Amino acid sequence: MKRLQQFLAAVLLLSIGIPLLGAGDQSTDTGAKTVLGPANRELADGAHALLAGDYQEGIRLTRLGLDRAFNDRERQAGYSNLCAGYLRLKQWETALDYCNEALTINARNWRALNNRLLVYIMLEQYSAAKADLELAEEIAPNSRSVQAARAVYMDATEPVVPNIEIDDRRDTGD
Repeated sequence: MKRLQQFLAAVLLLSIGIPLLGAGDQSTDTGAKTVLGPANRELADGAHALLAGDYQEGIRLTRLGLDRAFNDRERQAGYSNLCAGYLRLKQWETALDYCNEALTINARNWRALNNRLLVYIMLEQYSAAKADLELAEEIAPNSRSVQAARAVYMDATEPVVPNIEIDDRRDTGD
């Protein structure tokens, strides 16, 4: 179980999204600009707090950011990040609710799928976890977090049992 918790921590670090402004966003300046950076300061700060391991603060900031969310993309990221935060707090049902919220907005949000499959693993709902894993792998096959989630899934469903026999007989030379 300790290995599962270590994998879970690593996967969550890779499953937190930070909403960014994209190219072509309007500026109040007279010159044309491309601005890249946080689109929603609270969501971005919440994501950074979650990544730093401050889950309570990350959840608080993310909730504030969701109150000010500009579009569905920000809401998806916020709900997925709340799922990740509650997952780290071992509040499985709350985490599941937030993952489902993100997936209601976009059923192909691989980060939310990745987080939800981890919730399902913790709830020992392996068939639901497998379905989310397969869809996440279809959407983002090269994602390190999806690959790590596959390892968590395999470890939970088909653990490797060491086949080591220790021979403690000693040749004392008698």
